Amino acid sequence: MVKIKFDHELDLTMFKDKLIKEQRMWRVLDDQKLEILDQDHDKTSQMLTQMFYSVDLKPMLIEILINQYFYYDFDEMNAILSFAAQMLLTDQYRDVTFLSDLRATMQQYFTVDPDQSFFYYDKQKHIFFEQAGWLLEEVVARSIDEKKQEERYQVFLESLREYVRARDKGPLCFVKWRNGEGDIYHENGHYYTKEELNRKVLETPIHIYQFAQNEQKLSPFLALNPRQILVYPDNETDPVLISLQNIFDERLVMIHNHTFPFENQT
Repeated sequence: MVKIKFDHELDLTMFKDKLIKEQRMWRVLDDQKLEILDQDHDKTSQMLTQMFYSVDLKPMLIEILINQYFYYDFDEMNAILSFAAQMLLTDQYRDVTFLSDLRATMQQYFTVDPDQSFFYYDKQKHIFFEQAGWLLEEVVARSIDEKKQEERYQVFLESLREYVRARDKGPLCFVKWRNGEGDIYHENGHYYTKEELNRKVLETPIHIYQFAQNEQKLSPFLALNPRQILVYPDNETDPVLISLQNIFDERLVMIHNHTFPFENQT
């Protein structure tokens, strides 16, 4: 159990609403304090962090976008803020150290420890702005960078879509996707070896694209340009598969709960 104190009625009211929505066990102690009766400290910390972002940080990030970067288009600002929210409130960037550190920095000010019996919300806000106010400008800058990268990536994907649309369509291909790698089979059961695929890649003008390491895995599919790709994945959220879906659209189909037709050949 932990008692939480708020200086402002609006914050207290908003937090009560969150507690009701999340079906938490709690009670009001007085006009400024409430007590959470369950032991889910991680959830409490998450709720405090989310409220701090929504009520305090987000308006400040908007001010920085307007006053320092001269953004006035609401759609553009919302797109940038969506990246900021991902950085600070989710583990979307957990594998990118310099971005995940931003989230860790903010979280440390709004974490309720298991043995903690009292949390003063406004005091923690004050300490955050005193010690980590620099985070706001850093998050805005990083979010703008991420938006620009996303825009460049969309242009890149569109060029690949145009590329596969303009070329003659190849065979139907079956793909067994395991651990980030794909074994590609012709519809007649022929397995494409790495040597075969490398030759086909060299025979097609896809060298104009500067692929990142993962994007190089797209090359065999661009070279074959299958009329349809039937993928039997172990993880359909694999970034390469998502890129292939974006490029080939309805020509790529994910197959679930079916045995790979050439299983005895893999």
